[in-house]
Amino acid sequence: MKKLFSLTVVLLLAMSILTVPSMAAGENDGGAYGYLSYLSMTEADYVSRHEAERPAFDYLEEHGVLESVDRGSPRTKMIAYDSLDALFMALQTGEINAVDVPSCTARYMCAVNDQVKQAVLYHPEKAQGFSQDLLDRLCSGYSFMMLEENTELRDQFNEDISAMKTDGALDRLIKEQIDDVIAGKDAVPIEMPVFEGAKTVRIGVTGAIPPMDYMTPYGIPAGFNTAVLAEIGTRTGVNVELVQVDSVSRALALSQGYVDAVFWTRGSSEGMVRDGISSMSEEELKAYQQEKAAQHSEEENAIMSALRRSFPFEKYALRDMPEGTIATVPYYTDLNVLVVRK
Repeated sequence: MKKLFSLTVVLLLAMSILTVPSMAAGENDGGAYGYLSYLSMTEADYVSRHEAERPAFDYLEEHGVLESVDRGSPRTKMIAYDSLDALFMALQTGEINAVDVPSCTARYMCAVNDQVKQAVLYHPEKAQGFSQDLLDRLCSGYSFMMLEENTELRDQFNEDISAMKTDGALDRLIKEQIDDVIAGKDAVPIEMPVFEGAKTVRIGVTGAIPPMDYMTPYGIPAGFNTAVLAEIGTRTGVNVELVQVDSVSRALALSQGYVDAVFWTRGSSEGMVRDGISSMSEEELKAYQQEKAAQHSEEENAIMSALRRSFPFEKYALRDMPEGTIATVPYYTDLNVLVVRK
């Protein structure tokens, strides 16, 4: 498999045995973990959320949805990084013990580099009942982010994404551009359709979460992001112009008008959108929670209550969205898992 998500990481991973300094993984403060920073969620928020998630992840492991391969050191510190390059550099140099990334990115990284492994395996097909309810609250839904005045474009994208889910086009692209790439297929740039005289929509792509948002070592967008955008462009009849932006600069590129939308932001999962939680009034949310509580055991209700107290679901849905932005429905949903050095 020849691909890697950036030239920096290619070099880091190829030289990992030589570049790890005397402070090897496990010799820092005992359990520092890194994650890709959120636009509207602080490290303190992240720590609070993680503490509340522990019983939920234990429950998912007990029911076979998660499988721990390497428990490693307990998390004593969590550090946000502004790029995946910086995140994996910190892992290689021993600054952190593990990285917290989407499952698809974890599988991809372990497929292209034999110096790292997944510490946690994710088996979503085994989720039933309360396990599925937990996944609906814990997973991230990856959506397009736009300015709040751009509701017309948001609604058009929502219509296209929903149609792609209904007719199977989205599942096909996920298989071809995510699952097959992880299995060894090269991610390639997809040619964007061109419509003479049509409106041009500029989409910011980062390459920060391969193989979902992929950038070749030569700085060319490829794979799932381009395939989804080409499909939306065809369905909407607009010309899509791809603009490379940094992950941390996504919101700035949007607010400054460099792009009309950003390819990804982490928001509500497919399950939360389906349940309509983020759009419920206080009374509706309370009634919904009471209805769910009646279906769960005392232990299960305690786990869910801890998640609500740490970071309310409606606020959690906005953790990667600055004020003044809106998001489409998700086109992909995934759970974060850990990657460690072997």
